[in-house]
Amino acid sequence: MEIYLDSLTKNYRKIKALDSINLKIEGHGCTGLLGPNGAGKTTMLKLCTNIIKPSHGKVELNNVNVAIYPEKALEPVGALIEQPEFYSYLTGYEILEFTSKIKGIGKDEFKSEMKRLGELTGIDAYADRKTGTYSRGMKQRLALSVAMLGNPEIIILDEPTFGLDPKGMVDVRNIIKDIAKEHLVLLSTHLISEARELCDRTIIINGGKIEYDSAMSAERSLLKITATNSIDITGDKIKDYSRDGNVFIIEKNPSFSNYDIIGDLIKQGLKIEYVEKFDNLENIYVSVIGGKAKDNNFS
Repeated sequence: MEIYLDSLTKNYRKIKALDSINLKIEGHGCTGLLGPNGAGKTTMLKLCTNIIKPSHGKVELNNVNVAIYPEKALEPVGALIEQPEFYSYLTGYEILEFTSKIKGIGKDEFKSEMKRLGELTGIDAYADRKTGTYSRGMKQRLALSVAMLGNPEIIILDEPTFGLDPKGMVDVRNIIKDIAKEHLVLLSTHLISEARELCDRTIIINGGKIEYDSAMSAERSLLKITATNSIDITGDKIKDYSRDGNVFIIEKNPSFSNYDIIGDLIKQGLKIEYVEKFDNLENIYVSVIGGKAKDNNFS
């Protein structure tokens, strides 16, 4: 299971919705794209699912180029992009049955899939009702069931809890947690709490660029360093870093103390003015995005 983005760029005339994104996601678990409205999250997911074509660069799913070989690349993929809408005169069962035929799923397999999806999403409780009578939460469960039909390896979800009431959000998040145990899940969200709860890895995106990318386990291994100059940082004491002018967000190598890292940075020529520990995602997000959220009018 792998998603690979290489110099992925999407232009709309003079606007760069995505700007040279390089990214690799492997194995089961949940990776979240976190950012404000207009950051480029939905654009990235649409490129991953071949809804739109890149201006430059490529997307590969399991080493297959999405734009060149879409049918093969998307075979192991289930997706929910933007808000789900269904024919109101069809039942949930009929929607799933129709989708199964498109996917080439036989009758016997479809029966077993309905049982599996009922256990996973609870859709069996109202599958015989017309979707025009569904609440938003029911529609979201049906949309997740459609995405999971055929048990694909890769699941791509765009704002999966958008517009849900608190109970609906909890229910959908629990479903996603179960899915991520055996599948690669890539989702977008603008909710810090959702990224913290669901994601093994969080990527903060703003203005079409990746501003921060780290495993959630690294949340407590970060330093914010303000300096009077700016340098390129090297060495094994630091796993990764991002930079905005003279402000650095440092992901520490846990084998070294803060003093080791600060001393090493000083030796490299960084003129440190202030050091601050990061202990939660809110601090990271505010530091990375701050007041510089860029609205490109593309989500």
